[in-house]
Amino acid sequence: MDTIHRRALPGGRLGWAVWPREASRGLRMGARWLSLTLLALALAVTVAVLMLHPPAGHVKQLALYLALAGGGALALGEAALWAAGALRIGGIRLQLALPALLTALVIGFTVVALAQAMFISPADSTLLLVFLGFAVLVALTLAGSLADEMARAIGRIETGARRIAQGDYAFRVPESAVANNAEELAQLARWFNAMAANVEEAFAQRERAEADRRAMLAALSHDLRTPLASVRAMIEAIDDGVASDEVTVRRYQKAIRAEVRRLSLLIDELFDLSRLETGALVLQTERLGIEDLLSDALESFGGQAEQGDLRLAGQVAEDLPPVAIDPRQIGRTLANLISNALRYTPAGGAVVLRAEPRLGSDGRAEVLVQVLDSGAGISAADLPHIFERTYRGDTSRARHDRWAEQLGCGSGAGLGLAIARGIVELHGGCIWAVSPLPDDLRAHVRPLVGASNDAFAGAALCFTLPAAR
Repeated sequence: MDTIHRRALPGGRLGWAVWPREASRGLRMGARWLSLTLLALALAVTVAVLMLHPPAGHVKQLALYLALAGGGALALGEAALWAAGALRIGGIRLQLALPALLTALVIGFTVVALAQAMFISPADSTLLLVFLGFAVLVALTLAGSLADEMARAIGRIETGARRIAQGDYAFRVPESAVANNAEELAQLARWFNAMAANVEEAFAQRERAEADRRAMLAALSHDLRTPLASVRAMIEAIDDGVASDEVTVRRYQKAIRAEVRRLSLLIDELFDLSRLETGALVLQTERLGIEDLLSDALESFGGQAEQGDLRLAGQVAEDLPPVAIDPRQIGRTLANLISNALRYTPAGGAVVLRAEPRLGSDGRAEVLVQVLDSGAGISAADLPHIFERTYRGDTSRARHDRWAEQLGCGSGAGLGLAIARGIVELHGGCIWAVSPLPDDLRAHVRPLVGASNDAFAGAALCFTLPAAR
């Protein structure tokens, strides 16, 4: 970013003049060099006076020659910086060669000045300059070797940046290739690889999110199109007189109400899911016992379970600790889990709602809630994904959709478990699924389904809520 200075324009008006960054950097470096040169001059003169005790005239002459040598070196340094910045010339090799060249020039000016002051013979002066030239060549050779190593290391990092820019997010700079260079370059390579890993993960997440978005849109398009097409067909049948008798019209009206209810549930679920994912859902927490919510959930689904020839039971421990929850949202979570269990449990089966206290992994008390069913279970391939939005999994586990709609078991769009996960995690708990049921959980369901159905696989939808402090 260029430095901007305000200045007066002709006529008294104020304007803005842009001072290039390169010029500002050159002035700052020149001022620093001048300060260091003056400090070196003062130290050199002080040492000469303390050790040699020269006459005052010689001290002035020595200071003059040293000042001229330093001034000449500063002028050359500023010229080199100007050429490198203005003409855009010079890479790492030239940058490393400049210190050696400037050092040689300073020494050369100093030697020539001292030779004149000390009346050294021309032969001796020439010999000093020859040695100086030899030292400069050796210094340039060493600087060139170092510059080659650093240039190769920088080239590898540049290659990595170019590969990343071209979309090759898996590329990494070999750290062993720059390990022998300056620590700053090795550290730069490590940070570059860390950046590349983050960029790769970010793009992978974006691709997964885009794939999820496309899958969700496809699923929701189907879920919206099907009831709308059914409603439109029945309304057109009534309007065209195809369904004219009272019994058929009432049946169509009942079916339209069911489809509209399904659409309303789907829209509500979409709204709730969007609030959860955007962080717009604010909990209205209360400190209370969860027993009443569990009892209400069992009572609200009792009629649906009876209609579907299912046994719905509750097993709630007496010593549950109080929890700080939003009753409405946790009630919604219980409803989603129970309706899912009812949807996937065959007639004659059972659904059990359990709650018990336990200690979490951090040693804090929490409440464990489980919804057990005697259905066909969840396949191992589906188990990690059932809490993802619009994921339905193995269709062989599902009961007939029309039956599920009659029971009012959610919209059937596959959003209920995703909403339940978001609500539980917002409360600081965790949610998971288990299938098939282990023996200790199967024992709670077996007495309700009878010996004839003892071979069921079953599934458990579990979540925890931290106890209130």
